[in-house]
Amino acid sequence: MSSMTSSQGLGSTAFLAVGGAPRPAALRGSGSSPSSERRSRGAGSSSGRPQVASHDTPANWTALTACLSLAASLAVERKANRRSATRASVVGLKATDTDVDLVAQLQLEASKLRAEVVSLEAEREEQLQRDRLSLFRSFDLDSSGGIDDQELRHGLQELGLKLDAPEATKILRALDKNGDGKLQLEEFHLQAASKLIEEWRAEERAAEDASRALERQSKELVSEKQAEQEFLASLPLENDDAGLPIRLASVLAYLLPLMDALRYGVPLALAFPFLQGPFNALFLISGVFNAVPLGLGFLALLIGMQSLAENTELPKLLRFNLRQSVILDIALLVPGFLGSAVSFALDAAGTPVSDELAATGNSIVFVLIAACVAYSTVSSLLGVAPTGLPYISQKATEAISDTRPNDEADGSGKV
Repeated sequence: MSSMTSSQGLGSTAFLAVGGAPRPAALRGSGSSPSSERRSRGAGSSSGRPQVASHDTPANWTALTACLSLAASLAVERKANRRSATRASVVGLKATDTDVDLVAQLQLEASKLRAEVVSLEAEREEQLQRDRLSLFRSFDLDSSGGIDDQELRHGLQELGLKLDAPEATKILRALDKNGDGKLQLEEFHLQAASKLIEEWRAEERAAEDASRALERQSKELVSEKQAEQEFLASLPLENDDAGLPIRLASVLAYLLPLMDALRYGVPLALAFPFLQGPFNALFLISGVFNAVPLGLGFLALLIGMQSLAENTELPKLLRFNLRQSVILDIALLVPGFLGSAVSFALDAAGTPVSDELAATGNSIVFVLIAACVAYSTVSSLLGVAPTGLPYISQKATEAISDTRPNDEADGSGKV
């Protein structure tokens, strides 16, 4: 009805737009003929009145017909759209009902699956219990309802698990909860027994690996000791002569560091006059070597003592003191470098080294050298190598370890 009303409204509007309101007589189908109307219009014209445009022309009727057709087509289109919307809503309701049914069906299927899973688990558990009982009976050879250590060992061997009687007894004790010496059905756990066996085998393998490692280490130690013995056997026999001439020669070796340390002891000689006699003697000996230009005298003495220390035919005591004397002389380079560094730093800071500070430092260095020489002299006169100087004695010992001791030579039969 609304579409028909709309089409009528559109038709009326279009009609009015064409030329005005239609005449009632013409719409009601009046009895006057067209000829009489033409006559009346002609009379009006002849009377001199203005002529009014007629609505009955073909152009006006054509426009009216087009407007009515447009209104009808619009009404049909709106009706089709309304039917489509109604059909879509109905389809949507049907789809909603279908989804509800699908969810309910899925829930039902899920409950069925859960029930089947529970049933399968129960069947599986029952089957496991039956298998366990069957396996237990295969172990229980005398059908006594309990498995002893012999039956356990026999059953495990049948399954391919090799073990001896003590291991079988150990497994039985580990699984026997009530301590009656037998395994009942509730105590019979083959997986636990297999796990115990695997752990024991792993421990055995670890012990074997440790044993092999110790054996390898022992062989390496033996090989190293054998190599050391072979190396010592290849060394020349050491000269252990410690007579008086060797002792005096060992003491004279320390003249080198004493002469080299004289420049540090001048403040002490000036402060203590009783030291001037020994200092003058040392200066006299030092003057012989200083007579060689460019310090080559002391260099030749140093090289000569080094060469004598490397001579394996000389007595060990003399070689050690020669080597230690050379190292002690080289050690004097350290305070020289330190003194120069301190002096340079203080000069750069604008505070040069005072004479008192320089004299104190030099005196300390000379006292340390004199103490080392005194210790080495006393020890050498006693016929004992002076190995008590830190680091210096260690390096001297390493430098002369190129001979074979006499006690090992005697033990090997090579005197």
